[in-house]
Amino acid sequence: MLLALFWGAPSMAQTFTLPVEFWLAPRSGQAVRAQPQLQQALTAYLQSERARIRVHHQKRDESIAQAEELRGWLIALGVEAARLELTDENPLDLIKLEIMEIR
Repeated sequence: MLLALFWGAPSMAQTFTLPVEFWLAPRSGQAVRAQPQLQQALTAYLQSERARIRVHHQKRDESIAQAEELRGWLIALGVEAARLELTDENPLDLIKLEIMEIR
């Protein structure tokens, strides 16, 4: 029974935080791909078919809009929409990407 509880639990997660400067400059596919934290996050995501990306944002309108925009860019870059989720559980005023593997 204990094994059943942990079967669906995520394993160790990696976290990447986007700097404020990312949102100050115009964004294009090339600019998004060039962002080091996003490169690292996508590399971690691509290492496993069971990897998921959770985008942490705040409940503020601007933060929600940034998370939605980032979601669109990630999908355009090949992240499966079903393996991507947004959550407003973020005490920081920065967008954070959490790459986790579901067992």
